[in-house]
Amino acid sequence: MMRIVQRVAKKELIQTFRDRKMLGVLLIAPIIQVVLFGFAVNLDLTAQPLAVADADRSRESREIVRAIAEDDGFTLAVSARDEAEAEGALDTGDASLALLVPRGYAARLAEGRAEVALVVDGSDSNTAVRAGQEAGQILTAQAIGGQRGKIEAALAASGRSADRGIPQLVIEPRVLFNPQLRSAVFLVPGVLALVLAVITMMLTAMGLTREKELGTLEQLMVTPIRPAELMLGKTLPFAVLGLLDLGVALSVAVVVFDLPVHGSLVEIYAATLLYLMTTLGMGLFISTVSATQQQAMLTTFFFLLPALMLSGLVFPIDNMPEPVQWLTQANPLRHYIEIVRGVLVKGASLSDLWRQAATLAGLGVLVLGSASLRFRKRIA
Repeated sequence: MMRIVQRVAKKELIQTFRDRKMLGVLLIAPIIQVVLFGFAVNLDLTAQPLAVADADRSRESREIVRAIAEDDGFTLAVSARDEAEAEGALDTGDASLALLVPRGYAARLAEGRAEVALVVDGSDSNTAVRAGQEAGQILTAQAIGGQRGKIEAALAASGRSADRGIPQLVIEPRVLFNPQLRSAVFLVPGVLALVLAVITMMLTAMGLTREKELGTLEQLMVTPIRPAELMLGKTLPFAVLGLLDLGVALSVAVVVFDLPVHGSLVEIYAATLLYLMTTLGMGLFISTVSATQQQAMLTTFFFLLPALMLSGLVFPIDNMPEPVQWLTQANPLRHYIEIVRGVLVKGASLSDLWRQAATLAGLGVLVLGSASLRFRKRIA
């Protein structure tokens, strides 16, 4: 028995290492993923984009803005003219939280009680909780602790005893889009994008590869069917299946997880068509470089795993090193998730998210066009 097992194992090893493409997937892919994920996987709060609307424009208000902007956990992304512009930055994704300083902040702080508003984007519930807590600590420490001597002097000048206590800074927290900070509101849009990618990419890749394994692709090649007709006939059914799956998945998400639907479903389907251009294109490309269904499946997961890790679904993109953030711009999963969250959860439109939509369209044309050219070349 052991001799038989050894011979079978030897045969499988020889066959595996004989296939250079499979050897690359087995040896090179893990190295790339370990290096890439080692930089990308970061749970610390780092460089969260901040929008600031400072209506007071006093020295005290500038000091608390500078304190939070200079912290490693935040970066000043938007200097807004008013509160509406600052909160609008949350709609478009240009900021993940907004600091609103009202007019008269410095005077109220000297009198004993001042208020500021901290608005966080609740569509990313995990980051919202940590960002709100850390920002609140920074603001309180700067406004009260950093100016303790000034406040005591002001109290003495007004005839009040410093023993009565240091004035308080009251932070009014507000959570937009997801007031209960439910994780489902954050995760479900990402899961929708991942399910669509797995279904359309894998089915397209394995369906065409199966044709090659069975020899039926060669039979189709000798028929009068043109390459473009064959490609469309092979990919359109999976596109329709993807759109049907989206409708089913959205219905389940709304009924089971109470996912809010504040935007237009028409715009969701329009963005999905752009997204399917990339997933179907990748499936088509994988089918041209894979000789067997096993190769197609492994190659599909080789693309899906980095796409998932670099999409912002698992780890915040703002926490990643800047070169890795540039790399995520080529990830269609990232842009589609941002569009789904923006339209469904925030009620934004594609005109608000035009950068994500334009990037997704460009990637779709590039990927599908390149895969189509290679597909025609392989069957010519």
